[in-house]
Amino acid sequence: MATKGKGKKNCSISNPSRENLSEKIRKRAQELFEKRVKGNISGDALGDWFEAEKQVRSEMKK
Repeated sequence: MATKGKGKKNCSISNPSRENLSEKIRKRAQELFEKRVKGNISGDALGDWFEAEKQVRSEMKK
């Protein structure tokens, strides 16, 4: 008989600051994507994510 959920961790409980950082990056990447599409600017989702991560981490240092 297997134990349900054994060995799994809930990231939002074990590390809430990391969860918050990921959510901020995700939101910023979405904003960048929408701006890029609206302005018919070339690019891709990975580039949006990297730029979002750069911006969010820079803001956190301030």
